[in-house]
Amino acid sequence: MISKSKKYFTLFGMLAATADRKTSSINSLIETLLSTQVPKIVNILISRQLKPAKLNSTNKIKLG
Repeated sequence: MISKSKKYFTLFGMLAATADRKTSSINSLIETLLSTQVPKIVNILISRQLKPAKLNSTNKIKLG
């Protein structure tokens, strides 16, 4: 015999499910960006050579 009781979704339940799905989607997006873009950024920063801001400053720095 099939139960004749109706199941209703509450407004709070729908709001909680929507918020959970949205936060899960945002977390997934952030994780994807971090796993793909951060290594590229690190490699770019490592490959660039830092240069002094003033080449004709009075404090000469020996480059070794």
